[in-house]
Amino acid sequence: MKSQTARRPDNQRSTRSAKSKKYVKQTAHVEARRDGTPLIFGWGGHLSHSEKTRLQRRLVWAVSVAVVLLIIAVIVGFWININVITPNLPITSVNGQPIPQSDYRKLLALKAQMELNKLYGPHGLTVQRDNFRTQSTNQQKIVDNTNKQIDALNKQIKALPAGPSAQRTNLEKQLADAKTQLSTAETKLFTAQEQYQIMVQNTIPQEQQLYNQSQLGNDSANWLQDDVFIRNWLARQNSSVQAQVAPSASAINNAVRDFAANIPTTSSYSKFLSSNNVSDTDVHTMIALTLRRSNMQTYLASLIKSPTYQVLVRTMTLGQKSDAENVLKQLKQGADFGKLAKQKSVDVNTKDKGGDLGWIARGQYAKNEAANASGSIDNWIFDPARKLNELSPVLTENGAYHIVQIMNIDPARPIDDTTLKALKDNALDG
Repeated sequence: MKSQTARRPDNQRSTRSAKSKKYVKQTAHVEARRDGTPLIFGWGGHLSHSEKTRLQRRLVWAVSVAVVLLIIAVIVGFWININVITPNLPITSVNGQPIPQSDYRKLLALKAQMELNKLYGPHGLTVQRDNFRTQSTNQQKIVDNTNKQIDALNKQIKALPAGPSAQRTNLEKQLADAKTQLSTAETKLFTAQEQYQIMVQNTIPQEQQLYNQSQLGNDSANWLQDDVFIRNWLARQNSSVQAQVAPSASAINNAVRDFAANIPTTSSYSKFLSSNNVSDTDVHTMIALTLRRSNMQTYLASLIKSPTYQVLVRTMTLGQKSDAENVLKQLKQGADFGKLAKQKSVDVNTKDKGGDLGWIARGQYAKNEAANASGSIDNWIFDPARKLNELSPVLTENGAYHIVQIMNIDPARPIDDTTLKALKDNALDG
């Protein structure tokens, strides 16, 4: 059986119409193509676009990281400066012993809070003022009611029949008692009103004046310097004196408790610590300083008695060192101290008296003439080596120049009560 499929002849072309081949030109985007443009400062022209892009991205990231690291370094450096370096820098020094700023800041915070406690604490001056006002109001009510009672008793007595009677006797006794009660109430009212006015007009305003940054700052710096002297002096004393001046642990703890308890009700001890960035240990340390100072004042005051060593002195004050040196030269050549003091001294309190200060005890000059700002002249006057008619060198104190002469010395001269009390109250500062 033969197949019906015809075999296509070899080499026979397709019946499809022949078409010529067409080529389309395509441009490929080559990332590695170099454009010859510099990347930075004339460099980078040999790099491809993709290489430049990668470098730019890396540079942006590097700069960003560097900026972040710089910011962190600045913040850390600032924190270290504020919390480590600056607090340990000395605010001043005493005999080469530095007083760090951190101690100044802690004492200033404590003193400021103590002033707030004194003004606004649960037992502060404002509470005392309010108590006096309440007492005054209550006593006024008693006075008013008692006056009404007296008026009523007088009316009852007048309405009685003439002549003695048991009722009259009873009413007159009630009247006498009411008058006594009125007198007592009026006395208490007057006292309460007087105390209230003193608080409002004097005590509280004066205390508020002390609560300012300048005053507290100066006091804190002075107290820290004084404490260096106190501790150095105390280290050389016997155990008996040390026991009187150095505060005990129990005294410090009690003082801290009292301090915390008297903080105004609007705040608290923990808030005080956090807001001032101080610790409980810091408070104990600063409280110890205040107690040591108070004990030192008490101890020194106990040593001031009458009669005591006193010196008769005269002095003159000059504004320029050259003037003081010229006056001292004249005095050494025999010039009259009193006449020169009247002519040259700038101290209005003593120049008309020829510079005469009268008899003074230790601490009196520092208190009366130097406002407790310095004790160099007081120390010179009361040096045991002083002799009659001795002239001092030119002494510098409070920005002025002084010349002092010893006129007489009395090792046991009485002191009047007013001066004695002032010296005792000023024992530490003097």
